[in-house]
Amino acid sequence: MKKIKKVDGIGQKELSSAVEEFLRHCRLKNLSPRTIEYYSEDLKYFQKVSPIQFVDEFTTLVMEDFVDHEMTKGNSISAINTRIRGLRVFLNFCADREYMKKLSFPLIKEDEHLKEPYTEAELQRLLKRPTTEHWGEWRTWTAINTFLATGIRANTLVNIKICEVDFEHETIFLRKLKNRRQQMIPMSKSLKEVLVLYLKLWDWDSEDFLFPSIHGKQLTVHALEDSVRHYNISRNVTKTSLHLFRHTFAKNYILAGGGMVQLQSILGHSTLDMTRRYINLYGSDIHRDFDKLNPLNNIMSNLTRD
Repeated sequence: MKKIKKVDGIGQKELSSAVEEFLRHCRLKNLSPRTIEYYSEDLKYFQKVSPIQFVDEFTTLVMEDFVDHEMTKGNSISAINTRIRGLRVFLNFCADREYMKKLSFPLIKEDEHLKEPYTEAELQRLLKRPTTEHWGEWRTWTAINTFLATGIRANTLVNIKICEVDFEHETIFLRKLKNRRQQMIPMSKSLKEVLVLYLKLWDWDSEDFLFPSIHGKQLTVHALEDSVRHYNISRNVTKTSLHLFRHTFAKNYILAGGGMVQLQSILGHSTLDMTRRYINLYGSDIHRDFDKLNPLNNIMSNLTRD
């Protein structure tokens, strides 16, 4: 897509200037650094591939051209929709500042793909206690146990400090959630045993991170991803996604009879929408033993016996 030249008109706002103003607005709103980085990268990318120079040049056709460009490149619908989400926030900001007219642009419809969680056989291989003396493997093993026992996100996990793990009351305090809230979650007895064992392996202070780097600093999500990928492959598990542990937790929690509202609270969802998605994704599994547990079937069966 070639750049076009246009003489600045009265009242027009240059796109580059509006982007800087928008990012400043995000910082003043105290949005998380990761969110600001996402908006910044999204807008820089759009500026690179789009010919427009002024905000009021945004039209439905411009957005359609952008989507067509991304599809032609072979980008996934999910990736394109991620781009659109960031752009829509920026466009709403510009419309509120009266730099342009309000522009609504829908996300592209996409098929919802079943995210196959870790199987029981895979989990058994991953959860087998390490026999090595390599502390990094023990850390990864403990992190995977924590994912499966809590369903928390990777960014939340790497921010947990040891002082936030309460063994007496069997709770873990989470201060770094996606929605910027704080939350206290229960600690299962099996996770408690794992954490007690793990903390016996190294010298630590209460203010240390629960899952630090080998240099004692805060572990990055990227470093954790690398660690889990190598760990999983070494145990003949080809799946390596951190977020898949969250899906696995949700599926097994539901199959064990856990309630939707409870699951929403544990996973920290602000609404039930995502929780419902888990039920829809794993619906076929939830139908397991449905006939055996169905009240009407059981009542009719009793009537037949009578």
